[in-house]
Amino acid sequence: MGDEAVGDWIVQARQAGAELLWLHTNVDLAVHGFERFPGYVRMRTERPPRGQPLARLRPEHYVRTLEGAYHGLWGHKLISPDAEPRPGAVVLGLYERREPIGLCTVFTAQRLVDGPGVLPNSRDAAVYTRLLLGACAALGAGRIELDSWGDCSAVIDAYREIGFEIVDRAVGWQFRLD
Repeated sequence: MGDEAVGDWIVQARQAGAELLWLHTNVDLAVHGFERFPGYVRMRTERPPRGQPLARLRPEHYVRTLEGAYHGLWGHKLISPDAEPRPGAVVLGLYERREPIGLCTVFTAQRLVDGPGVLPNSRDAAVYTRLLLGACAALGAGRIELDSWGDCSAVIDAYREIGFEIVDRAVGWQFRLD
């Protein structure tokens, strides 16, 4: 990504009326006024840890849990009030006192876990890990891929502690367009 491409992205984002521009690249964009954030991490395990199964997230909890679980984290956009899970997705929920505190989306055909999300008041590496372990229980034995967007180093370290390895990573960058 050259200097011209960064300028083009900023122009396009302004023309689209965006408030923020998020890019993920290992190129240092600080010289262009971007702030550095935890970005994208792809992790993998060949031998998934044993986890306790989680219930599916109830459909009536989907939008508010999805919106809250990723609110304020790099790389996560606003959620439409009529959002639904993508085809082929299994959405697991972690409940505390009958209220959802997190969710985890699993794509069984691809053996892919889309990064667990936790509501702000419950954000703790142990809660993220509990969600990932629930996804591992749903997928069973065999290779599992995990995509993480904007998770802090404590969460990534917790995933490593249960046997996931980093296979790809890109820094997250944010530019305020206001």
